[in-house]
Amino acid sequence: MVTASLMRALDARAIGECGIPGAVLMENAGRAVFEHLLERFGPVRDRRFHVLAGTGNNGGDGFVAARYLRLAGARVSLAVVGEAERISGDAATHYRLLTPLGLRSEPVAAAGSIKVDALLGTGATGPPRPEVAHAIRWMNADTQPTISVDIPSGVMADTGATPGDAVRAVATVTLGYPKVGMLLAPGSSCCGEIVVRDIGFPWDALDVEAPCTWIVAESILAGLRPRRRDDHKGAFGHVLIVGGSLGMSGAPVLAARAALRSGVGLVTVAAPDRTQAAVASRLDEAMTLALPEEVGGLAECAADAALSAARRAGSVCVGPGLGASDAARRAVGRIVRGLEAPVVLDADGLNALADEPDMLRVRSGDAVLTPHPGEAGRLLGCSAADVQADRLGAARELAARFGAVVALKGAGTLVCDGRATTEGVGAKAAPLAINSTGNPGMATGGSGDVLTGVIGALIAQGLDAFDAACLGVFVHGRAGDLAAARRGQVSMVAGDIVDALPEAIRELEVEG
Repeated sequence: MVTASLMRALDARAIGECGIPGAVLMENAGRAVFEHLLERFGPVRDRRFHVLAGTGNNGGDGFVAARYLRLAGARVSLAVVGEAERISGDAATHYRLLTPLGLRSEPVAAAGSIKVDALLGTGATGPPRPEVAHAIRWMNADTQPTISVDIPSGVMADTGATPGDAVRAVATVTLGYPKVGMLLAPGSSCCGEIVVRDIGFPWDALDVEAPCTWIVAESILAGLRPRRRDDHKGAFGHVLIVGGSLGMSGAPVLAARAALRSGVGLVTVAAPDRTQAAVASRLDEAMTLALPEEVGGLAECAADAALSAARRAGSVCVGPGLGASDAARRAVGRIVRGLEAPVVLDADGLNALADEPDMLRVRSGDAVLTPHPGEAGRLLGCSAADVQADRLGAARELAARFGAVVALKGAGTLVCDGRATTEGVGAKAAPLAINSTGNPGMATGGSGDVLTGVIGALIAQGLDAFDAACLGVFVHGRAGDLAAARRGQVSMVAGDIVDALPEAIRELEVEG
């Protein structure tokens, strides 16, 4: 996964250090687009295609694709959006090659054609110019599909933001590497199928270190060790979940069920006294512990019993359904400060952290934070809209500020490891990964509690906190995708995600 600046640097290094002419890289890019068109639509002879090209390098890729389409017998029309006199460099070279083929720029009006979007590339910033915006709106209104070159025009390559009109493609042929903004909302909804094509970069010679990774099955298969015949439940860890309050007993239940389905050997739910019975009645395989309560939620003195129970746990999840009373928040502070085991903070655990932001600094164990944008905003002192406007920056700032692993939930959940950074120092270099699974149906109450249980279970089984968060968000999202396939995105609930966890994990076992 790369940023726009890194992609430009790769282009420059391939040309300058490895001697690959820029025109050759552009030729390879345009041919890759043409080859995808063949794969997607079959023989192109006599089929209608309309290539909409800008005046920069992205337009040059479109010129090459148009040439290959014409040579293959397709009925091709070309619209250069902008002043053709501005086309220069390698793009001008490929534009001139269209003249002998009878291809000249025409108005944006070829309705009924498959469209190739080569208007704006990864270097574009801000909203599209009026003439480009008009072409984008025309493409989106036309009934024929659009294939975007490298990134849909109007999507910012580094953030996924769409400050103006943006192409909604059925597929995006992205060149060399996928771009960060393609996995972040709202840009992710514009890409359609993401098709990654190599264009001839000598990767070994360039020694590329991407600033962030894309969490896919192949990257996490080494997560869990195989089970031996002589293993027992104690070999797979113990999760303590501190949560629940009157009216919110379901949250720790979901977290516990998810932890059990994620392979942990033992689970204990520590809940306020009157909530404990409701929790116990819904969990056959987990243990429960009644904690002192105050007005239906945790009393501050409950921290002592929770810390005693935590001595036997490999990880502690704090927050699901805990409530926001002052006593509960003080209890969370005492629990977190006193823990030696890794802690996963979610929901009201994060609200307590917002009130007492130094609680993580006085402990040596790992911490994983799982905020949604609203919770992230409270922790950073900004709005949820501010977080969504720069999700990468927000995840990095949170991770650095708290010295923790952060899983910033949402479309393309971000996982950032800030344990080796301090606020303002090294934040940009902190390992960061973007999840590739999940769907809008997971925007339902309790889904975050399920994720908390999954991550807690993986840590208790011995995974590093960052690896557990990456594997956890992937499996959680994959289970959500399986649940959506069965129930539909509209009707699925968090319990459906829990029920799909075994199949999601089994897929990884089969692939491994």
